[in-house]
This record gives sequence, C-alpha cells and structure tokens, in this order.
Amino acid sequence: MKRSFKILLVLLLSAQTVQAQITDTTKVPDIAAKNHNSVNLPSKDTVFTLRPKTIKVSFESESGSPAMPLAITGRFLLGGYIPSERISETEERLKTQLRGGIAATMQLNVADKFYVRRHQMGGIRFNDDAFRLVFQGNGAYLGETLDARIHKATQWDVVELGFGFEKNRMLPAGKGNVRFTGSINPGWLQSYSAVNNFRATVFTDTLAQHVDVFWGGSLHRARSGFGLTVNTDVSYELQKGSWKEVSMGLSNFGLYYTGSLNTYSRLPAMANSTVRLESATTSLNRIFRGDWFGDRVDTIKQALGLDSSQSSKMLLAPFELYVSGMHSKWGWVSLCYKHLPGYLPRFDWQPNVKIGIGALRLYPGISLGGFDTWNINLQSNWNWKPMQRGGLYFNLRLEGLESLAMPGRLNGFGAYASVRVQL
Repeated sequence: MKRSFKILLVLLLSAQTVQAQITDTTKVPDIAAKNHNSVNLPSKDTVFTLRPKTIKVSFESESGSPAMPLAITGRFLLGGYIPSERISETEERLKTQLRGGIAATMQLNVADKFYVRRHQMGGIRFNDDAFRLVFQGNGAYLGETLDARIHKATQWDVVELGFGFEKNRMLPAGKGNVRFTGSINPGWLQSYSAVNNFRATVFTDTLAQHVDVFWGGSLHRARSGFGLTVNTDVSYELQKGSWKEVSMGLSNFGLYYTGSLNTYSRLPAMANSTVRLESATTSLNRIFRGDWFGDRVDTIKQALGLDSSQSSKMLLAPFELYVSGMHSKWGWVSLCYKHLPGYLPRFDWQPNVKIGIGALRLYPGISLGGFDTWNINLQSNWNWKPMQRGGLYFNLRLEGLESLAMPGRLNGFGAYASVRVQL
C-alpha cells in the first residue's frame, strides 16, 4: 500500500491537497494570532501593533473523512504501511457514499505585508466500490461486479506571492474600530486535476482470466499556468456590548489560466460499450493504477476507447467564505465554507476556557463539518519574550485529538504550527 497515494492521485484524483490560506492579521502577546481557515483561533486579550521587522514561518494542514479512520487516511495520504486487517475492518463499516480530503500550506511572512506560500488542496466524493478497487483490488472480488464512481474530485498545487495591505478606521462615539485587510496574490499553477462523473464498472471472471470494463466520464489535467487571487477581511472591534469582535471575509478568490489543459474521455463511438481485457495482455494492477490514462501501450488505449484533447481554460480557484466572532460569555465561534468537493460547512467553537502555565496558554475547542464530521481540538501558544520588546512567539494547534487516541475507529486530523520572530 505504499503506492496508494499515487494510485489515488491518478485514478481517483483524490485530494492531496486541499486548502488553506493563512490570514495573519491579529497580533497578540497572550493569545494566538487569528486565522479564519482550518486553524480557527480566539480573539485577543490585549491589542498592540507589531513592529514592521517581523518574520513568521508557518505550516498548516487539515485532513479527514467521515468513513475512513486516521489509521488509513494518514498513511494513505502521507505514506506508510497499512495492515490488511485494518483495511478489512474499515470495509465492513463503509457507507455507500464517501467523501474526504486533505490540505497543507507552508508560508513565510515578512513584516505582515509580504508572503511566499505553497499550498495544495483538494477533495473528493466517491463510493464504496471505488474504495474496494483501490485498497483491495479487483482480485479480491472474483465473479463479482464492482461499480466504482467518482462523482467529483479536484486537486490543486499552487505557489503564490502575496502583497498585503491594511486600513483602520475608528467608529463614531468611541464605539470601536473597523479594520480592513487584504492581499493581492499572483500565483503559478504547479498541477491541477479534476474528475467529473467518472464511472468504472468492472467484472472479473472467477478464474481471473479476463476483465470486462465499462467506463465513462472525464478527467482533466494541467501542469502549468498562472493566475491572480485576492483575500479580503473586514473586522469590527467593538467597545460596547457582549460581542467584542466580528469578522467576515473571502479568501483565495480568483482565476487561473492554463494553456495546456489535457482532457481525457471516451470516444463517442464506444461510449456505451464494454471492453474485455485478457489478463495475458495487461495486469489489473497496471490498469487500475491509472496507466491507461497516461503511458499505456497503444493497443490498450485503443481497446478502452480513450480520447484525449488539449485546450486552454480559465479555472476558478477553490475559494473560502467565513464569518467569525468573539463573545464575552460564549467564547470564539466561526463558520466557514471552502469550495472543494467533499467539504461541508465547518463550525468551530472555542469557549472561554484557558489553562495557563507560565507563558504557556492552552485553549480547548471543538469543530463540526469540514472534511471530517467532528473534531476535538487544542490550541496552545508560548510567548517566550514579549513581542513589543522584540521576542519569539510559538503557536501550535492540534485538531482531531480523538483520532490520535483511537486511530482505528475515529478519523480526521489537522495541525497548525508557527514561529514568529521580532527582529
């Protein structure tokens, strides 16, 4: 199963991806910097302005599936050996319709006005027979028909530069402050893949001498392109009332252009035909690991009725909408939506519970939705030296602690880590 991730990218085009813009605008000495994406943190206790000479390095990830436990999704997406008994246990609990995804971002911020980022994002909606073909192979189902379906899958890999700006305005009568932040982000597309309504009906005879394959749908791939996205955020810091701060914004909204989008589909003349492949001609492993979408021999491509074309296209980036607020009694709440297959609107709640040990602060929280179903989270930060006087600030968040405690049963895991240095 060490090749499982490659299989998914090519056959299922699963989310190796997925998400994640880091909006680093709030500067605090005692509570972590605010982020409106998978890392959702509380508002601050004390506000001050950072000096311009700061450098921040951060890493963020979010993954999950309501059907597969961390013991499979973690190794499946990041590499590692998956015991066959674990796959069998998961197969027994499979639902008919599945979803999942993973997102990772690495980012370097300079003075909160400029950043360099690489983020990968993606998601997938598929069914249980697609899981069986990838993890078990059709050899485990001799004499049976598997109807694998990928309803929608998208994968992005982008490198971006960001140029940020900020504007503040005091509300009348001392009611608070309005802060508008944003960035313009030129970027370079490293890879893009998408699957729409893919279906592969596969029957293997009881002696494994031949395989009958019926397939349809479309697959799109591109390995170069460029584009422009924008981030916008409006935050209201209120001096009166129970709500201390309310924010809303839009991240990663824009378009990418590629002049070399390869589209693979079935020849119209063979759209409704079933193809028989003899095992002496090609192995099932070679078929289902996706070689027949790329470098398969011409005879196999011809038998499967593969049609390919190249064109230029504008691609909509996987944007995110969010709204969040800090309440004096309830704590911090957030609702966000990412435009990715398999991602549900996500709700985060971080109550006013703080555990302090010296300069270390711990904040528990929960989240619902996203790639996963639910997560128990823990936010921590350590202010080694006050930033006003020049210092070092660590921030760490773990999502899905329950999956670490019970990796064979529960699913979904994410993490955020950053180091900020005042020069």
